Amino acid sequence: MDSDSGSDHAWAAALTATSTVFRFSPRSHRAAQIGWRPWGNEAFQEAEQLDKPIFLLITSTWSQWCHIMDETTLSEPGIINILNRDYIPIRVDSDLRPDVNQRYNQNGWPSVVLLTPEGEILWGGIYVPLSQMLYYLGYIRRYYSEHHQEIREQARALQERRCGQQPAQNASRNRRRALLDEDRAALTALPAEAGRVLRDLYDEEYGGFKIHPHLKFPHPEPLALLIMLSQYQNQPDALAMVCYSLEQMRDGGLWDDEEGGFFRYSAASDWSMPHTEKMLEENAAMLRSLLLTAQATRDQQWHDLARRLVQYVNAALLQPGSGVFSGSQSADEEYYIPGSSSRSLFQSPSVDTTVYAAGNARMISSYLLAAQVLRLPSLGTIALRALDWLCEHMVHPKGCMYHYQLNGRSELPGQLADLVWMTRALLDAYDLHPRKAYLETAIALMHFACEELLDEDCGLFDDYPPRQLAQGRLVLREQPLVENAIAAENLLRMAAYSKRHSLGDTGLLVLSGCLEKYRCAGIQGATYACVVAQAMINKWL
Repeated sequence: MDSDSGSDHAWAAALTATSTVFRFSPRSHRAAQIGWRPWGNEAFQEAEQLDKPIFLLITSTWSQWCHIMDETTLSEPGIINILNRDYIPIRVDSDLRPDVNQRYNQNGWPSVVLLTPEGEILWGGIYVPLSQMLYYLGYIRRYYSEHHQEIREQARALQERRCGQQPAQNASRNRRRALLDEDRAALTALPAEAGRVLRDLYDEEYGGFKIHPHLKFPHPEPLALLIMLSQYQNQPDALAMVCYSLEQMRDGGLWDDEEGGFFRYSAASDWSMPHTEKMLEENAAMLRSLLLTAQATRDQQWHDLARRLVQYVNAALLQPGSGVFSGSQSADEEYYIPGSSSRSLFQSPSVDTTVYAAGNARMISSYLLAAQVLRLPSLGTIALRALDWLCEHMVHPKGCMYHYQLNGRSELPGQLADLVWMTRALLDAYDLHPRKAYLETAIALMHFACEELLDEDCGLFDDYPPRQLAQGRLVLREQPLVENAIAAENLLRMAAYSKRHSLGDTGLLVLSGCLEKYRCAGIQGATYACVVAQAMINKWL
């Protein structure tokens, strides 16, 4: 085997490699007695050969309900026997496999999805109690046995149609065009239009945004957009909306007033019923929003809250040995009972020490900003140490990022999200500390994106590279709006630094290619609107 073919084989294997480490509830359970398989070709081939449906469980280390399901439903001997006898059980950690999670999650954790051997969905739900699980497992198994030929034919037909939607891999590379005047006009009008969407969704009583009748997420990116509108489009009331929202989150229950850090979301519109997991990425985004608010208002309370958030991250998530950040701290409703003495009686919730590239990159960017706004140079030192560690340990030889490192092994290279957030962190570092290596690594990462991920038919980046052995819905790659927006921002910034106009042209075309996705995105379009606004401020448009 020559070196090129060996390298290609290693790359193909890396794209489909899945950790065989299954992570369960830290409390007593029997869920490990189920014969779990990792997501991959072997499990799907086994389902095909044995003609059995697949039991897919999408779980996470930080979700209390995932732990409860391990301890209850999945510890029942009857369930264990049925799954081992009648199904091919596949267990996926949503943080380790965001590509699978994106396509099969049923809008919550734990997600239970029953699949055909081809990976098509027969039934799905979230947190299934014992009696319901017994019913669905029995019903689907009987239905599959009685109709399996018809089901398999329909599944294969659906897969053929899905494969037909994939753009040709050898698409012509001469389809780039200049930014059209109508696209430029639409982009110019977009930030104000996005602001009107946020005003319609704004909760005047409790702050934040009303998206779901029972769930309330902090949505830091829309807050950042409102700050930009207040500064550059003469909308002072937009900044008041941000301040009121942050006050309500802090005082209403989303903020942990004892140990610091923001919880992931609340099950009540007044923020009083938080689900108590604390996520690295969300706290990085919230830190950035606090810092931008502190800059815009010069109000000491936001400086103080940002400092307290940094103190929490340093104490709970920063790993002193390597200098990088852990991925999350688990939920524990008993530990976080307000006003009780439970925290002195119980051990603090467990921390997932897995190193995730995107989450670390986002916190690095926020720490670099915090070092300036809070006038704490030590935070810049922490950020650069973490950035250098990522450059040394999580950059793949082909010029992309690994998604995570667990137990000393870096896995799952080529994910768009890791690549674009890391590039942004490198450029943020280069702004403050113009080391040539930071800019060169950023350019190399975006070069990989343009070569391996850019779909030149639609002008957008796919979420991961093509795979020869993709299963089920992973056959069809997606072009996520947020990550494409950050990719466009990176290209425009690099064009300004390096004077490579082709980078800026590509960045503008990605921005315009996102327009249709933005119009269907609702509040999720705020990050894209922020990038467009930044392009206008810097006269990149």
